[in-house]
Amino acid sequence: MILRVEAHARLHLGFLDPAAGENSRRFGGLGFALEAPRFVLSVGKAEGLRVEGPHAERVEVIAERVHRLLELKPRAHIVVEEAIPEHVGLGSGTQQALALATAIARQRHLDASVARLSALTGRARRSGVGFHLFRLGGFVVEGGHAAIGRGGGDVPPLLTRHEMPEAWRIVVALPETDTRISGEAEEEAFRRLKPADDRTVDRIARAVLTGLLPALVERDLAAFGKALATTQELVGACFAPVQEGAFHPAASALVRALKKGGACGVGQSSWGPAVYAFAGDEKEEERLVDLVRAADPRAAILRTRARNRGAVIDGEPVESGPKSG
Repeated sequence: MILRVEAHARLHLGFLDPAAGENSRRFGGLGFALEAPRFVLSVGKAEGLRVEGPHAERVEVIAERVHRLLELKPRAHIVVEEAIPEHVGLGSGTQQALALATAIARQRHLDASVARLSALTGRARRSGVGFHLFRLGGFVVEGGHAAIGRGGGDVPPLLTRHEMPEAWRIVVALPETDTRISGEAEEEAFRRLKPADDRTVDRIARAVLTGLLPALVERDLAAFGKALATTQELVGACFAPVQEGAFHPAASALVRALKKGGACGVGQSSWGPAVYAFAGDEKEEERLVDLVRAADPRAAILRTRARNRGAVIDGEPVESGPKSG
């Protein structure tokens, strides 16, 4: 029997409380799933472990670790059919790890929840956005981890989930750069990050709670974009000391060009350099693409839309959950 798993990229729109102090919940985040790019793999039986396809070496390392943590002898032939670009802000690490762990557990008839597999593979230690989007898709806000000494689970709690409008188009630009923040470099950046002041945290919360979420529920793209741009500016200012500015150095000029051109909801996903903007129709989508090409001719451009389903295995949801919004 061959199992096929499909997981999707995401845009991480920021933290509710960047580098929170000891008396606050840590981080909290928001984001939504994308229809493309995707991480798609198939798993069949084999003697030992065989991996083929894009990013095969990295996938093999993760697969070996998953087998070891689940106390299984490897017996899998894994074929990666599609992959999400790595270390550009699209959440490839979490989707790879959870898709692989889910496939291996299901192949070996183990009853393992996504939460358990997430803990085993070391995901959601800081942000739970990718975890919740793997399960449910849509737009999510998660509440971060409890402050040190207050207990709390391994996965940040899901605060709300809403469907994203199918008509909204998203243009994602990936500037060329050799500067990628991941792994130990990311850990070091977070260690250097200073807690945001209370006024900034309050402004982020207000932008999300009274701007972004109401606009999403009311399907008001202009208001959504305005609130998102405000959120991005506030969060970016908090990260400026550790990423050489409010946005990734390779993304800053592109962000400025899109904003100058009147693009809606301009922002950077996670550490970048992925930059995004929204369009309500095909004409505006084409205009955004032209703005990107004029500002950075070498940037890769992805035209995509939001996804309101989580990961699937053999066409069925990996895990069901609330479908609010």
